Amino acid sequence: MIATSVAVMVLSYRHAAAQHEAVAQVHDRDKLVVLAESYFWREREAMNEYLLSSNVATLHEVGSFHASFDRVTSRLDAGTIGPRAGRNLELVETAHKRLLDEFLADRPAAGRGATAEDAVVGQLKVLEPTLLAPLRQLAPPDDREERARAATARDDSRRALIAAVFAGLLAIGGGVAFAIYSVRLVRRIRAQNEQLLALDRLKDDFVASVSHELRTPLTSIRGYLELVISGEVGQLSKEQERFLAIVDRNADRLLNVVGDLLFVSQVEAGVISLEKKPVELVGLLKESVDAVRPAAAAKGLAVELVADDIAEVEADRSRLAQVFDNLLSNAIKFTPEGGFVDIALMAEGGHAKILVSDTGMGISLTDQEQLFTRFFRTAAANEEAIQGTGLGLAIVKAIVEGHDGTITVESEVGMGTTFCVELPLGVREAVAA
Repeated sequence: MIATSVAVMVLSYRHAAAQHEAVAQVHDRDKLVVLAESYFWREREAMNEYLLSSNVATLHEVGSFHASFDRVTSRLDAGTIGPRAGRNLELVETAHKRLLDEFLADRPAAGRGATAEDAVVGQLKVLEPTLLAPLRQLAPPDDREERARAATARDDSRRALIAAVFAGLLAIGGGVAFAIYSVRLVRRIRAQNEQLLALDRLKDDFVASVSHELRTPLTSIRGYLELVISGEVGQLSKEQERFLAIVDRNADRLLNVVGDLLFVSQVEAGVISLEKKPVELVGLLKESVDAVRPAAAAKGLAVELVADDIAEVEADRSRLAQVFDNLLSNAIKFTPEGGFVDIALMAEGGHAKILVSDTGMGISLTDQEQLFTRFFRTAAANEEAIQGTGLGLAIVKAIVEGHDGTITVESEVGMGTTFCVELPLGVREAVAA
């Protein structure tokens, strides 16, 4: 019995230690992938800046960021990604080399005009998905693998503890020293588990802190940019207006990402605040539909709203608008040209039921299990290099649950997706329904 207990303890300890090491490797791999993507975008920004200014110093920056990207991917190649991901890394390296070759071969000379510049920009944009899709597949944007390994390590730690205690009880009088040694090993594993949890909390604190630090300068940038665009500091040429419009659009996009990160941090900390007032759902849904019609029209998508006359729900209007805007923009983003998006509102069993349906690419059953996890992106979204942070649906779920509601999804690959949001009606509305 003692021998069996000791064997179970040793095996559990070794397996737990191996899982801890694997978690550490996942951390290292993910950091390298994020760093590589950061260098890629800085390289692309330098390329864009050179196309605008033909500055030699900017051209040197392109080469510097290109070399930094290659150094990071060579560290990935040193054994942190595993054999299955080797093909993806080859695709990344090939696409990256081609990116620089295209830029150096075809970049327009100074004074050749916007046509040559647009041609190069178009070629570079075509190459972006070819590089980004396999790069992002090297490290999935959610932490499922890391969490699974950490959970396995915790289970092994518990088994080792039980086996150590059992062996110690059996060995009293003859193996006390060994039992003490076993308990020390278990304590060491427990300390490693606590360290992993502390690192996870530190990561959340870091995201929240960085988001706060980014918001202040971004707000200032957008404020001064608005003054320039409005002509407060002088008349702008058409080309200047076009360039500044691009800057304004991307600054707005970045501010939205920062806002999402801050909201997710608040949800994780349990400090989400909602200002609930009577909200008329039909009008709110009409506003959301009107907001996405231009994007839908650009893709040739039909958008239709069918709504029962439901008076009011108690809700935070701006947050509820965020839910509908996110679901509708996702439906449009993942639906190919010629498809349609339907929104239906009805009262059912004391609840307001909102259905958002599309004829898009659909979501696999495996991805549906993780769909509302922060930073999760579906396999199809990664393969197609569709833009997104993986925060939208996590935020939607938090807002809906903050209103004592529920959100579910039904989907089939290639056939489309339907999201169902249910919110409790006010007393009068529930009786009427």
